[in-house]
Amino acid sequence: MTKPPSVDALADFADAILELANKLDVRHPDLRDVLPLTGTEIAVVRAVHRVPGATPSQLAESTRLQRSNVSTALRSLEARGLIAREPAPENARSVTIRLTAQAADDVARINEYWAGRLRQADPDDLAALIAARGALQRVSAAITRA
Repeated sequence: MTKPPSVDALADFADAILELANKLDVRHPDLRDVLPLTGTEIAVVRAVHRVPGATPSQLAESTRLQRSNVSTALRSLEARGLIAREPAPENARSVTIRLTAQAADDVARINEYWAGRLRQADPDDLAALIAARGALQRVSAAITRA
């Protein structure tokens, strides 16, 4: 059986993740014409990008945000032309959400920015991090459940 990591080892790991996240901040001058978004709006846009055609309820579940917060973010994103609501094919009383061309372009530009930043690292280190993606997702899911 594997011995649980120490508090210090886990804190160091969390610090490394936060430091990396800070270096991937989207407020870089290269992205100045990408519309600024709140943390909630970013989470919703990324969720719609991953699952186009999701309903607001599905977005709330996948982002672990309150439905009211998702609704507020959707109204703001729609007013700025970043998402569109469409009738759900299986339920006329429901809507699905998709990104507009502008939002899809912004997501692609952010992804390119992130890729450019990450490509500055050693390719072997990047390969190791990419291989650990599943483990990071499982840890994230476990933390969310707690």
